[in-house]
Amino acid sequence: MEQAEKLRELLDKLRRNKEKVPLPVLKTKYKAAYEKLVEDIKTEAKAYALPIATRLPGWISGRQVKEEYAERIGEEFNRIYAEGDYAHRIGQALYKRYSADEVRQLAEEINRSLQAAVNKIFDEAVCLYTTAENWNPENPVIPKIYNDLVDKFYDETTKQWRDPQPGEKKDALLIFIKGDKEKGGQEHEQKQEAAEKKEVATGQQPAAGSAAPGTGGAGV
Repeated sequence: MEQAEKLRELLDKLRRNKEKVPLPVLKTKYKAAYEKLVEDIKTEAKAYALPIATRLPGWISGRQVKEEYAERIGEEFNRIYAEGDYAHRIGQALYKRYSADEVRQLAEEINRSLQAAVNKIFDEAVCLYTTAENWNPENPVIPKIYNDLVDKFYDETTKQWRDPQPGEKKDALLIFIKGDKEKGGQEHEQKQEAAEKKEVATGQQPAAGSAAPGTGGAGV
């Protein structure tokens, strides 16, 4: 049975029970059955909404990321969930309005905020990848542009992010540019959405690098 349909059936059962039996009676005489129904709804709602709420942008989905970035993405999700009072709002949607559709809308709302946060983290992970040759005072080499979140180098010729070549990764000092990245994160998200729309319209994968520096090279 489809997850949403199963949740709708449980919510409809709860609604009918509340219409026919006073709540105090449900919580006393039929306590065990009532509490099991409420718990089943909670379990199904989580299974239905969580994959929607936690969906990551295509360019990072399924990629291995450093623990520090994975932890930060998790922290961003928890912050969005708490600041948006989603526990209460989802509870109201379930137990007051019996609406699986509203639960999905709230999950999608969470996800939009999460994806914006991940785009911002991507921008903040862009840095200069410097090795000993970059610090040679007699013949310094220009540092490469690197993204520490997705482990990719930016190719100035193709305007694409690419995977490291064999032997390219060395002992390096990563130099990050600190500052307000909000504008860059928004532009990244907008370009990513445009690339995804192009893919839907043409039936083709967007050209690498077409979304934003970093997304095309991710190859996802």
